[in-house]
Amino acid sequence: MDEKTAKELALFRYSLIAPVVSGTLTEESKSAYYRRVAGSCHTLPDGKKVRFKACTIKDWYLKYCCGGLDALIPKARIDSGQTRVLPKQARDQIYVYKEKFPLITGKKIHEKLIEDGYLRPGEVSLNTIYRFLNANNLARDGMPGKECVPFEYEHANDLWQADTTDGRVITVDGKPRMTYLITILDDHSRLLLHGEFFFEDNAANMQKVFRKAIQKYGIPRMTLFDNGGTYKNHQLGWICGQLGIQQTFSRPYYPQGKGKEERSHRTEHDRWQNCTDWSEFHSLEDINRSYWAYLDKEYNNHVVRTTGMTPRERYMNDFSRLRFMDSESLDEAFLHRVERKVDQNACISLGNVRYEVPQQYISQKISIRYDPEDLSVVYVYDERERRRLHEARPVKLADNAKRKRRANISYGEMDGGSTNV
Repeated sequence: MDEKTAKELALFRYSLIAPVVSGTLTEESKSAYYRRVAGSCHTLPDGKKVRFKACTIKDWYLKYCCGGLDALIPKARIDSGQTRVLPKQARDQIYVYKEKFPLITGKKIHEKLIEDGYLRPGEVSLNTIYRFLNANNLARDGMPGKECVPFEYEHANDLWQADTTDGRVITVDGKPRMTYLITILDDHSRLLLHGEFFFEDNAANMQKVFRKAIQKYGIPRMTLFDNGGTYKNHQLGWICGQLGIQQTFSRPYYPQGKGKEERSHRTEHDRWQNCTDWSEFHSLEDINRSYWAYLDKEYNNHVVRTTGMTPRERYMNDFSRLRFMDSESLDEAFLHRVERKVDQNACISLGNVRYEVPQQYISQKISIRYDPEDLSVVYVYDERERRRLHEARPVKLADNAKRKRRANISYGEMDGGSTNV
């Protein structure tokens, strides 16, 4: 089983035990929760429908308590022999199409998957697309009726919602640039925990907003995000798993599920965007400075009609219940994870940068963690022991040219080595 598939299955297993980990289960006991989950059919990341025994789900929870997400990585393939006709990347993109274009036809989806490079011509038949849409209740004729009822979680940080909305075009160095606002809202208090404008709506920027919100306001028990790649990806799933956060996602092509976020964007447009002179902004710093002043002075300190309190007041009523994390541990949780093969020069590549690692890892596959905002250093990890082994920095060819080579390297002096070369 390859690394990507193994991690997908680990995140899938975590999704089933997340209510137990985060303490959000509604059953009278953990055993009752295990039995309820065991009574349902579940869809694996490859699309296969399966059922699990209650004892299996309990075993995953115990493994997580002992070893975290890494303990949920399967040791061998559980889908051996199964043909995955429709690639997972294409399946994920179908959800994106349906969310953006609810009435799009199966034939048009098939065409767009090929046009956008998710499928090769002739790789998957149109009938396969139709079967996938029907099996996942995505066909237009099979779209279920949607019950829309108001809800509110009982305490602050019980549930966070996140969303992206379009900003305005600004002129930067004489060129027009479109902007996007990513925000995170606390469901109970309506406090806008953090929002920030960017030039791109992507996963890396969303994780910046998410991290800043956690740093300021603590760790949520649950999140409700969109199904798009900005909010649904392996790195974010791994982060939530390490922090004990249960991830939930809104139904495709159904924005009403995050009504409070939608309402906050309308308020922000009406009371700030539409009455602000955007011609004065020539950088993201200019926009965010004005936007954050609006949040502090008006949005978070304005009395909400339905609660009779300001979002900040209602949030602070639950301060004693909040769970915080020190900055160092939070930095560790937000590191991205990849695996890399070490070449014969004891180097790995990450993006367009080459890094030097200790010589004993030549020809081995190693685990790397890194901060996408600071690529000046990456870290070699022992994932089994969950500890940092080495730092790796970008190759400096000029410095290496001056370094004296050793004729005989003793790997016995290094971690994990025993052979003299």
